[in-house]
Amino acid sequence: MFSTGYTPVGDVLAMSLSLLLVVLISTAYMTKKKTFLIFQVMLVTEMVAAISDMVYHMLLDVAPVPMVPVYLLRMLQHAALYLLLWLFIYYIQEILHLPKPARRHYFSISGIAVLAACGFDIVMTVTGKGFQVSPYGIIRESGGVFAISYAFFIGMIFFLLIRYRARLVRQIFRGLLLTFFFCLVIHGIQGWNRQSSFTTAIYILPIIALMYLLHSNPYETTTGAVNEESFTDTVIEAYRKKQRMMLMFLHLQDFESYNSFTEDLQFEIFRFFTGIVKKGTLFRVAGGRLALTFKEVDNPDMEDVSRKVEQSFYNLYERYRLPFKVVIMESDEEISKHEAYTKFLLFMEDRIPLNTYYHVTDGDKALFKKQQMILAQLEDIAEKGDPDDPRVRVYCQPVYHVRNQMYDTAEALMRLELPELGTVFPDQFIPLAEENRLIHALSLVILHKTCREIRKLTDEGYIINRISVNFAVQEVYDPHFCEDILRIIQANGIGCEKIAIELTESQNTADFEMVKSRIEELQKHGIKFYLDDFGTGYSNVERIMELPFDIIKFDRSLVIESGKNENSEYMVNTFADMFRHLDYRVLYEGVEDDNDEERCIRMYAQYLQGYKYSKPIAIERLRDFLTKAA
Repeated sequence: MFSTGYTPVGDVLAMSLSLLLVVLISTAYMTKKKTFLIFQVMLVTEMVAAISDMVYHMLLDVAPVPMVPVYLLRMLQHAALYLLLWLFIYYIQEILHLPKPARRHYFSISGIAVLAACGFDIVMTVTGKGFQVSPYGIIRESGGVFAISYAFFIGMIFFLLIRYRARLVRQIFRGLLLTFFFCLVIHGIQGWNRQSSFTTAIYILPIIALMYLLHSNPYETTTGAVNEESFTDTVIEAYRKKQRMMLMFLHLQDFESYNSFTEDLQFEIFRFFTGIVKKGTLFRVAGGRLALTFKEVDNPDMEDVSRKVEQSFYNLYERYRLPFKVVIMESDEEISKHEAYTKFLLFMEDRIPLNTYYHVTDGDKALFKKQQMILAQLEDIAEKGDPDDPRVRVYCQPVYHVRNQMYDTAEALMRLELPELGTVFPDQFIPLAEENRLIHALSLVILHKTCREIRKLTDEGYIINRISVNFAVQEVYDPHFCEDILRIIQANGIGCEKIAIELTESQNTADFEMVKSRIEELQKHGIKFYLDDFGTGYSNVERIMELPFDIIKFDRSLVIESGKNENSEYMVNTFADMFRHLDYRVLYEGVEDDNDEERCIRMYAQYLQGYKYSKPIAIERLRDFLTKAA
């Protein structure tokens, strides 16, 4: 039984919803910021208020009424509700990012109001001028302390929201304002009907609003950005409705450490993104990047908007000098359909320099779509693992042996022959394969087909000492690297000495010992190793000499450099002579004419490779350059 005019439904509802929110925040991912801690305290305070109110009313039905527990529980409930209102004000100050003096001001006012309300409530009760209850549960109350205090706190919340609404994202401002207004209306209806059963339950409504707006799928309160999943939903919805949409992506250098930026800068970014376009939405995508979307129906003059955004951003850059990349584009049906905007953004960022405001062209989109088609084919090749996959074609470039003046070695090269695209060259797919860790599957196909061709050539009586195959350094990290190489060579029935492996120099000191051990393991079986592209970018001669390479391939850039003047030739010649004395053989790449050839021979060349001898040809045509054994 409960006292007249009271029903436990409101308090039970408040406790149930509070417990439900506790379950949700404990099972879902939540950003553990200061506002989230305040949110947790709100839940605890709400449950304390609901439990104390329900027990208080239960005790009123006990005869005689236990006076001390009743008075204490009533004061506890009111104190919890005052505290809850203060927490709402504190939370709102946090998301408004007010200056410190303003925060201290409102913090002091609201804190004093809580203490004053609690103290006045106690004084009125003790002096008999406020709440009183008889031994038989008859309540007499005057003064209206709680109603006055409630009106003060709600008024302060409305004041903060409206006074500083420019600091809030429009959706958050509207949601919170309507929620507190709804609470005020329910309070009024309840008072009109002389009821108090839902007083505590009313407070759960703003808590639910905060969870929905700022925690479950949080808006960043400074920039107003929401997460990438919402971005995907937005562009898909626009695609389905056939609405033209503009997208602008911003990547600030080191933006992944966004929380270390000053609040002023964060607020400037918010104003930049929301001050020009109408009904634009900001999203956080691909780590630390921001994406702004706005529709043509809301911004009819899209070109004018684009110009204003560009000018506004350059003004922002002039002020803060943060290196940036901005990509702006119109939504694309194909990219929308495949939900590939994040991939497209990363694709574009690799193609544009820093401090660039870049408008995407149809050519960029076509190139990206081609890349995605290639990637889909690479993934299919890797998944099927067919060593005879017809899409992977082996080309080669004959290598001229200076001493015996014949072609007895070659370098295997990779091409793709893909449906709809035709022949695809290495510069279009090798970086893509390496980035997506698909390169090893391609290398194994090339190795298998090279070994198979070597077997045919030797069976036909041609002299072929070896053919080199390129492998990426990342492939060497695979624990099955050596096993894969030996398995394929043996399966084709040729000697390991017929195969060489070309590696480019690695700058990673940590992997040095691993690379060295893998080289030595395969060399025991007779496989030769080439160091590819010596002379490009980073070259640590001391580190090179610690690795057991057999042949050093001088890059075309060194061949060109050596032809500029005597000093340049002397420099390249010195390197070649040093390697020769250390028992490395030297191969020059990119030999294009007689002058290159004569100069490279002077510079201790053992092998020559380049367009003077042959362009890359299908490996089946290699026999045109080889000599048959007597």
